Amino acid sequence: MKIALGNKGDRSLSASDILELVLSSRGIRDAHQRELYLAPPSPELEYLIQETGLSRPALVQTKTLLEKAFSEGQDILIFGDYDADGLTASAIMWKTLSYLARASKARVMPFIPDRHHHGYGLSEKALKDIMSGDAFKDTAYPDFSPHLIITVDNGIVAVQAVELLKQSGISVVITDHHQIDVRLPPADCIVHSTVTSGAGVAWITALYLSNNDPSVKDLVGLATIGIVADQMKLLGVNRAIVVEGLQNLASTKNHGLRELVQLAGIGDKALTAYDINFVIAPRLNAVGRLGNPVDGLRLLCTTDLGQAKNLANLVNTLNQSRQQVTQEGITHALQEKVEHKIIISYSPDYHEGVIGLIAGKLAEKYSRPALAISLSEVGKGSARSVEGVNITELLRQFSDLFLSVGGHEQAAGFSFEPARIEEIRDTLYNYADQNIDESLLEKTLHPDLELSLKQAGMTLAELFKKLEPYGMGNPKPTFLARDLTVIEDRILGQDGTHRKFVVEQEGTTRQVIWFNAASEVTKDERIVTIKELIFTLDINSWNGRDSVQLVAQYVRT
Repeated sequence: MKIALGNKGDRSLSASDILELVLSSRGIRDAHQRELYLAPPSPELEYLIQETGLSRPALVQTKTLLEKAFSEGQDILIFGDYDADGLTASAIMWKTLSYLARASKARVMPFIPDRHHHGYGLSEKALKDIMSGDAFKDTAYPDFSPHLIITVDNGIVAVQAVELLKQSGISVVITDHHQIDVRLPPADCIVHSTVTSGAGVAWITALYLSNNDPSVKDLVGLATIGIVADQMKLLGVNRAIVVEGLQNLASTKNHGLRELVQLAGIGDKALTAYDINFVIAPRLNAVGRLGNPVDGLRLLCTTDLGQAKNLANLVNTLNQSRQQVTQEGITHALQEKVEHKIIISYSPDYHEGVIGLIAGKLAEKYSRPALAISLSEVGKGSARSVEGVNITELLRQFSDLFLSVGGHEQAAGFSFEPARIEEIRDTLYNYADQNIDESLLEKTLHPDLELSLKQAGMTLAELFKKLEPYGMGNPKPTFLARDLTVIEDRILGQDGTHRKFVVEQEGTTRQVIWFNAASEVTKDERIVTIKELIFTLDINSWNGRDSVQLVAQYVRT
């Protein structure tokens, strides 16, 4: 473990001095930057288009195509994706187009591919079901036949699929945020930005199509869930959207979200980015991983309270199953020997719905890019990376080995012929070992500042509320404290997983909570001193009283 301290610190620094140092270390140095960060602008349409770089001509052309479809009473299909970002993007676009089409004879239908049957995106199987009509035979419109397809959160690499749709006389609009491949699909319009998520792009597009209609602006909460769930950096335009979106979600009238939040035990408190990351997003993702992803879309779109309750219960149950299946896969994967600069774990027993979670755990534990692969009729893999290694670009260098590759800098999905697994493994091992810098693989913690326990008090904890919402690109500030005396050490949890300390330094005491301590120390090990503690500041509310609490990220005894 390497500690790279941002600032040495000084025990004479006040809470406001510490705030300024943290802002400076994040590149926020002048008054204008400070104002934009601490008080993000309202996410109005012109600001959104400018900051994301969305093509205005593409937006104009999309609106023209849509108005033509409305006037001619055409069928319009929204082609979405099965993860939390894709489901929220689909809900945004379906709600918007259904609202805009209310005075016309045009029909609007969503299509969410099934991960296990169709695979990702505009696949051959998905197109076959759409163009044959099989996708709609059990819906309200069994004769549905799209003249216009609008993708959300996918499509930017679907060159052959779009060519086929165009040859069939179907107009195509792509809205996406994934990395562009060698060439663009021949779509009628491409609304694309890597700055925000699929739901972010969909919401901005929907705002433009609806002329900033208030009902569409109210969908900012759905965009927020997609942005946070897809791990977009919560800076700039994303920060502006998420700040507004969290306020929107606090009083949401969306029945499905309200029921899901209640079932998850969050209660009536205001939602945070943490709640989205660790409570809402995993549940939405579970539907696409283990169930029918359309149920996730129904949950976000239903106006029936009874249906919302039933769907929320279904989603919650699927999430519990997802947790069990994931843990089984992770247990197996952690048995792998780590001998290369990239980890490749594969098994016919891996459920393809959770391979991304397995890869994420491997990358986190071993601090190197990791691939988890499910082997069946078609090999399907998911990759997670570390800072400094663009995993999608890495895999695309060997595109001849794969049937498909898509994703972001830190995450990718791919498919291949199972017979090539050893060739893929050996090629990637060889490339990674020769080309990935060893320094990128050393687990490094980056505390913002060294503090004394006296400085790490309630005044500072209250002040740092100004930096919320925390998330990717805007992590919660972490601090380093040295040479602490442990005056109380308690084991928490039925299985002794967690620890709680009272620590003292020069007459000041603080409470410390250390989650998952059992992975570092045994139950019987009594901790007397802590040489180094890296922590975040938290405010613990209990029985109407607030107290400052240090949440341990790393402990060296």
